[in-house]
Amino acid sequence: MADLYAGAPDARQAGDIKPSRFRPQYRALSDDEKALHGAIKAKAVEMEALFDQVKDGRYKSLAFTDLESSIMWIVKQLTA
Repeated sequence: MADLYAGAPDARQAGDIKPSRFRPQYRALSDDEKALHGAIKAKAVEMEALFDQVKDGRYKSLAFTDLESSIMWIVKQLTA
């Protein structure tokens, strides 16, 4: 992962990427997509902090699980 933070694709990103639900390879994101990805994750952190202000319990646990799921799915769509 030497190039992960240098902005160059690494071995996980290569030429023609055949669509697959299992994503054996990733496509490079545009600068706008990277910014949107960061904004989504930042809002998720804000929601997490708000959720943490609620007393512990089953419903809070369910809310965290659904927050995690929604972020996972929207990022999957963004990066598809």
